[in-house]
Amino acid sequence: MSKQYKSIRVGDIDINYEIVDYAAPWRATPPETFLLYHGYCRNMMFWQQWVPLLATEYRVLRFDARGCGETSKPPAGSRMSFEQLAGDAIGLMDKLDIGRVHWVGESSGGIVGMTAALTYPDRLSTLTLCDTPFKRSAKIASTYVLGEANRAAAFDKYGVGGWCRQTLSYRIDTTKASPELCEWYIAEMDKTPKHVAVAMDHAVAEGNLWPRLPEISMPTLILSGAQSPIAKDDEAKAMQQRMPAAKRVVFEGFGHGVNLLAPDRCVSEVRQFLAERKGATS
Repeated sequence: MSKQYKSIRVGDIDINYEIVDYAAPWRATPPETFLLYHGYCRNMMFWQQWVPLLATEYRVLRFDARGCGETSKPPAGSRMSFEQLAGDAIGLMDKLDIGRVHWVGESSGGIVGMTAALTYPDRLSTLTLCDTPFKRSAKIASTYVLGEANRAAAFDKYGVGGWCRQTLSYRIDTTKASPELCEWYIAEMDKTPKHVAVAMDHAVAEGNLWPRLPEISMPTLILSGAQSPIAKDDEAKAMQQRMPAAKRVVFEGFGHGVNLLAPDRCVSEVRQFLAERKGATS
């Protein structure tokens, strides 16, 4: 990644991050902050198209999660949890003196966001979930091992990039993604070390937020592709019904990966959601 990004020590890791703010400098109040959290074994470059769409009105914070991108890699054999990953994000906010954010999470990054909403409810103003399930389905868990004993064995056989190539259609709608986007996606995930991918897989396998969804009381926007195999439409609908202040927007004709495939529409939906919330409280 480019050296234009900054690094800061948060707990036991150095987090690679970027803050962008192109809001008018003469505005009377400082801009609110968006925190963009990427999905499994990805990095902050997966939000590249969102930054210019948000940064004229908001401050935008994106970063590489623990073990991903240019952020510190934990030792082999380390365990990860959604609570730890949420704590890393809040720790970064503390270091940057950011009190509250509009959290946007993509796929498992949304599960980290829901965990943050439950653990640090005063630090999130809103929560946006892009193709986010409340847990990993048994079908995905079995499919992702590619016939091997477990995910670790699949990584050993194919490498993270090779595994990504064989399972790519689950994480992004390859009927809508260009060949260039697909190859870039694979190459970026291949940068994640195998032991990090295994540790993150264990965290995902252990997560199930269904029982706690009613506790997430902050305004929540659920964006999902109607044909997503990971965040299935009926499950997204059930999530919306179970959460006290959730709105659901379905992207008809799309599979997984709406944050990459339809960034303009996603940001438009987010802006509309915030405007509706502002209108409801004014």
